[in-house]
Amino acid sequence: MSEYEAVRFTVEPVEGDDQIEIVIHASDGNKWEYGVPFSRSTGRFTFEEIDVIAMDFGDEFAEELSAKLDEVMKTVLS
Repeated sequence: MSEYEAVRFTVEPVEGDDQIEIVIHASDGNKWEYGVPFSRSTGRFTFEEIDVIAMDFGDEFAEELSAKLDEVMKTVLS
């Protein structure tokens, strides 16, 4: 069972940096912020905190967030 509910979230590239910013606003009023570095040459990125997000917000939200991150990465790398 998740501890919080995600009220809203954003996933967007950081201008001038090889990094994706993730901001999650939770039902308890807290805000989580993550920076996900990536390599333009390989297209690889690591977001190990997704397991923590799944524990805090639930697997369904973690899957939605992962899909959005993949979508933004495709846009950035194209």
